[in-house]
Amino acid sequence: MLNHEEKIERFVTKEFSKHLKNFTIVKDEKNNILLFDKFKVFKKNNVYQVSFCRITESYFFCDIKNAITFCIFEHYQNYNDANRIKDLDRILGNIDFTINLQNKLIKKSKTKEQKLVHYIKLHQEAYRKKFAVQELEKLINISRTLINKKFRLV
Repeated sequence: MLNHEEKIERFVTKEFSKHLKNFTIVKDEKNNILLFDKFKVFKKNNVYQVSFCRITESYFFCDIKNAITFCIFEHYQNYNDANRIKDLDRILGNIDFTINLQNKLIKKSKTKEQKLVHYIKLHQEAYRKKFAVQELEKLINISRTLINKKFRLV
């Protein structure tokens, strides 16, 4: 049977840990990042995987900042921005692939016309990347502000 002090200690610990879950972001000994007692972010095959702790669903990101930003928006139920982070990460991955491909094709081109076509495509992709990165940075800053408000840092 628990005495009065043990009951109080157990109650305080239980209530304190409930509230702390909304603020915890920790890195464990395996370099996994655990967020809000809901998400685990870890590197797997040169991408970052976000897995939910209580369900088997998971997502993959090219950049760890995108993965963490996704978790923040999901945690605070900002699902539109969370989905947009997923989309932008995928779009940037495709753009980077296309840029690398166009650079290789420029080197392999035998005529000036072929090189010019690939330079134009390369320029288009660089332009698309610029705007995708700007939108992504805006969302990352929104998530940073959201976290700062929750931690009362602003």
